[in-house]
Amino acid sequence: MSEGPDALPPRVPARLILNQEGVIAIIAMVGLWLRDGEVLAGLAANGGLFWSVAGGALFGGACYAGLWLLRGLAPLADLERWQRRMVEGWTPADVAAVAVFSGLAEEALVRALLQPLLGLVPAAAIFAVLHLVPDRRVWLWPVLALLLGLLLGWVFERFGYPAAAAAHIVLNSASLWRLRATAAA
Repeated sequence: MSEGPDALPPRVPARLILNQEGVIAIIAMVGLWLRDGEVLAGLAANGGLFWSVAGGALFGGACYAGLWLLRGLAPLADLERWQRRMVEGWTPADVAAVAVFSGLAEEALVRALLQPLLGLVPAAAIFAVLHLVPDRRVWLWPVLALLLGLLLGWVFERFGYPAAAAAHIVLNSASLWRLRATAAA
């Protein structure tokens, strides 16, 4: 990567992110098994599964809409430019796989495993750390992740893992599809 204020990050192969999310998922599943003696206990819905997933999906869409409305702010525009370069060359299958797998894996680790052990704020802080990148121009990414982590943590506490995972998947899907579309333009 070249240096300077206008330097773009390297493209990131989707398989690299999928490998990372695979490690996160394995850690989450082993942790849930060690904590509860089974994996599914931590992944349950509070209430009906349908309403948990539907509510989470609506919440994720609302989060995306809020970010979309603020996209013109300079720090968000910088972040989007950086992320757009990251996803250049991704196929629709790459976008779908990363959106789904990152939502499932990160919510399993941060919300289902860590939040019951550490609490909402520490779990959201860990979620923010997962979104740190070595580029000061995108300082907003972990800040947004912290805020979204607090919101997703609340969704998890209220409606369970399926709601938090659905919200994360919808937010990632909409964001990655838009980034891919604008990267190709």
